[in-house]
Amino acid sequence: MCRKLKQKLNDKRYIHSIGVEYTAANLAFLYGEDVKRARIAGLLHDCAKCIPTDEKLKKAKKLGIPINSSEKANPDLLHGKLGAYYAKEKFGIKDEEILSAIAYHTTGKPAMTLLEKIIFVADYIEPNRKMIFELPEIRKEAYQDIDKAVMHILKNTLDFLDGKSEVIDVMTETTYKYYCHEKSKKDKG
Repeated sequence: MCRKLKQKLNDKRYIHSIGVEYTAANLAFLYGEDVKRARIAGLLHDCAKCIPTDEKLKKAKKLGIPINSSEKANPDLLHGKLGAYYAKEKFGIKDEEILSAIAYHTTGKPAMTLLEKIIFVADYIEPNRKMIFELPEIRKEAYQDIDKAVMHILKNTLDFLDGKSEVIDVMTETTYKYYCHEKSKKDKG
């Protein structure tokens, strides 16, 4: 699997994918998730990342992958959904939860499973990630309270994109609102 993946990615993206695989395995071990499944999802999460931007939109349309307005404006956002397709078709992954973790590793989604949260967080905190705002704090949170890390990552992502006047994916906003609501319910109960 690694040899085939290395052919699809540039060196930087491949090193990142190995870092996500490693981090996902650690988080899976800590939280009681299947380590092998976490490793597979972590390794393949960016398998479509190096497809040229203009081709991402064409391929998604051709494959019948749903495209929202954010993805139309920024086709690079489609790499998760395309990655799930390629993981299934080119790497033979049939596990729907692994495919979902790949599809939503950038945006998250409401009511994520533990595996989906692990891949979402591992992508953000892996050891090769360049230093971003509050990363050391988020790394600590990831190993203490994965839900807190998920919320922190979503907030940081939205703040960063808003500050740059970048396209904010609808799913990221929806996911953040969902987890804010869940936290509020938990705090009251």
